[in-house]
Amino acid sequence: MKHRLLILLAILALLPAPSFAADCIEKACIEVYTKDGHIVIEGRKGKGPSSTKVAIPATTKQATPKPAASKKAVAPKPTVKTSKKPIVKKVTKKPTAKKSSTAATSLQDKLVESIPTAGISYQPSFSPLVNAPVYFWSDIPTIVTKKVEIVGELVEVRLRPTFIWHYGDGVIYVTRKVGAPFPDGEIRHTYSKPGHYLIELITRWDGEFTVDGISTRIPGEITTVSVLPITVVTAPIRFMN
Repeated sequence: MKHRLLILLAILALLPAPSFAADCIEKACIEVYTKDGHIVIEGRKGKGPSSTKVAIPATTKQATPKPAASKKAVAPKPTVKTSKKPIVKKVTKKPTAKKSSTAATSLQDKLVESIPTAGISYQPSFSPLVNAPVYFWSDIPTIVTKKVEIVGELVEVRLRPTFIWHYGDGVIYVTRKVGAPFPDGEIRHTYSKPGHYLIELITRWDGEFTVDGISTRIPGEITTVSVLPITVVTAPIRFMN
């Protein structure tokens, strides 16, 4: 029975520790996610916050130097011994050594990045005509790249927008392209009736982040909305003989 117990303990000793905890101690753990319309980049390295471990020895060892009671005894020999022991040196050395070790093994930081809102432009910019194509475009690039450094690691975030155009007359157009003015623009719409319309551009962001050459998809998505009014008029009619 003792031999079986020794074999079992030997097998348990050879088993590896949990990979997540080991990775976060040896190497920084980076997490990128979306929250409240922003990109959050969070990093952690080490055993986590250990402020309580530093505070406990500082309070207990400051309470130990109570040789004041020995002075009340008025015994000459104990007073000589307490004066020789460097009580002050013991209190100053131990907290400083532990503070430096905990600061070196525990790192945690968080960055919040905002997402730009798309601007809307169209051509012709003044009184577009009925039954004539109107060209639309946005000032957002097809990919947005940001590089940040957190807990000693370089994190590259890449975001791609998807554009959903609501032209105000019930027609919807979805594309990954930003559009352009005449004649190269691919986002265009023709109104069949004159009137005042409200253009609504919904931009949905998704992307990925890369750390040490490993890419991971960012969970969730961010949506921004831009609105711009447009007035479409009829062309003047002239009767000629």
